[in-house]
Amino acid sequence: MPTDAELLRRYADEKSEGAFAELVSRQVNLVHAVALRQCGGDAHLAEDVTQRVFTDLARKARQLSGHAVLGGWLYRSAQFAASDVVRAERRRRAREQEASTMQEILSDHPPGGTADWQKLAPVLDAAIGELSERDRDAVVLRFFEGRPFAEIGAALRLSEDAARMRVDRALDKLHGALRRRGIASTTAALGVALAGQAAGAAPAGLAASVTGAALAGSAAATGGGVIAIFMSMTKLQVGIGAALLLAGGTGLVVQTRANAELREEIAGLRQENAAIAPLRAENIRLARSAAEAVDLRGDDAELQRLGDESAKLERQWQQLDQARAAAATAKANAAAKGYHAPVLKSPIPPQYPAEMLQAGIEGEVTVEFVVNREGKVVDAFAVGSTRREFETAVTDAVSQWEYSAAQMNQRPVNTRVRQVVTFRLDKTTGRAVDGSVSVRDANK
Repeated sequence: MPTDAELLRRYADEKSEGAFAELVSRQVNLVHAVALRQCGGDAHLAEDVTQRVFTDLARKARQLSGHAVLGGWLYRSAQFAASDVVRAERRRRAREQEASTMQEILSDHPPGGTADWQKLAPVLDAAIGELSERDRDAVVLRFFEGRPFAEIGAALRLSEDAARMRVDRALDKLHGALRRRGIASTTAALGVALAGQAAGAAPAGLAASVTGAALAGSAAATGGGVIAIFMSMTKLQVGIGAALLLAGGTGLVVQTRANAELREEIAGLRQENAAIAPLRAENIRLARSAAEAVDLRGDDAELQRLGDESAKLERQWQQLDQARAAAATAKANAAAKGYHAPVLKSPIPPQYPAEMLQAGIEGEVTVEFVVNREGKVVDAFAVGSTRREFETAVTDAVSQWEYSAAQMNQRPVNTRVRQVVTFRLDKTTGRAVDGSVSVRDANK
């Protein structure tokens, strides 16, 4: 037996009306049952919705012929079509009735009790509509089409065990969606309820009238005109005979009414699009404003970072000033006790770091070291700097300096010295020049 997808492909490729009629006869019960629930039991509206769904299927036959499971698409399409058919006032009343029914059910059935699934049918459809496409296909195949797991696996390209797990997971998700709506049940009870909600029988003759109108609508949409519609209906009469006799003129009446409603729907959609256009423009403006706000927040963060660095540098300068004052006091006290500071004999200027020179960055390093009794520099290290990149150049150069040793009561002694090395650039050229690296006592 050919699959639904194969029948649709035959119609798309060969314009086989017999294949399309067989497909409609297979799925009309499912679509009509969904439409009937979504339309609150209104049989006329349900027939209109069914007509629209299969007309849409005929128009999109080539596009949808690759779907392995058409039942899920038809299920969802029936929901959308029903939502379009039911007018705003009817939807408002349906929501009020649903809220009233939910309140009644929840008051009559405490948490953990068994709800009236007939009353909850619209809520159940809404929950199924929230499932992903693959989960919805699994639920439709298992509970609405009554397929065994082997056929479900073949349709979904899974093994039989994987298909069983897919159905179980979809059932769990559906159970969670109902629980969020305040409906308490077990997964097993939900499965039984879904099996009981399987597609019922559509009215006699509906499949024939739906097939004829859908094919006629598809031919009209592709430019066949009135002659193509007439020819399509004539061929269909030969194929289905007695069914069309039972349907009588219902197909043409339904088609005329559907066309009128479609024109009305198109006019309404155009009005809605005109009303939505200013909202789209406002959304674009708000999106731009949000992007600008993000940029401003980034600028604020950068300013905060720079402020923190500035405060840190200010504290470092204050510490250096305090150290200079302390060193000057110590030097004065030492001189009063017969102390003579070491004298630098062979200063070797540090090399300006190439990366700092290339970037045009100036800097300053305070270095501390010990001049031993032989006048050699030992233990040189940086105690503060404006950029760490200058520190290595300074400590390497200072370690090679030679001094006349410090004197205490005319005897050479070890002494600790602190010097400030400054790196400066020519303001005009941005390059280091002679004397660009200078050394001074940290206490001066």
